[in-house]
Amino acid sequence: MCSDSFLEAALRVKPFVLFAIVVGLLAVSSSTFAHHGTANYDMTKVVTLKGTVTDFQFINPHTLILFDVKNEKGIVEHWQAEATSPNHLVRAGWTKNIVKSGDEITISGFRAKNGSTVMRFQKMVLANGQEITEGGE
Repeated sequence: MCSDSFLEAALRVKPFVLFAIVVGLLAVSSSTFAHHGTANYDMTKVVTLKGTVTDFQFINPHTLILFDVKNEKGIVEHWQAEATSPNHLVRAGWTKNIVKSGDEITISGFRAKNGSTVMRFQKMVLANGQEITEGGE
């Protein structure tokens, strides 16, 4: 059996150990909660493309505009532009019907650093000349 003094000492240490473990876990895991929305993109150079919308996904956590672009060789490339959340975009005047498949658009953004056909959305110009941004700029 345990002596009373050992039990008292264990009860005093246990909350401290539990507190230290919780603080340690929070300190280590805090970086996993960070959101680096532009880290994958070359934010030093704007790319502007003209294409045809193939899909518009007004979804969390990021709205996606998928579109086809003919490159300089006439080959169709499938592109994806990532915008901010639908909640933010609704406040800027967007709706889930702002673009639809078949719409012709000119879209500008920052290309993925790995060279893939993915970009971070900056602005879009519709066929009627209307300029669309994420707002708040």
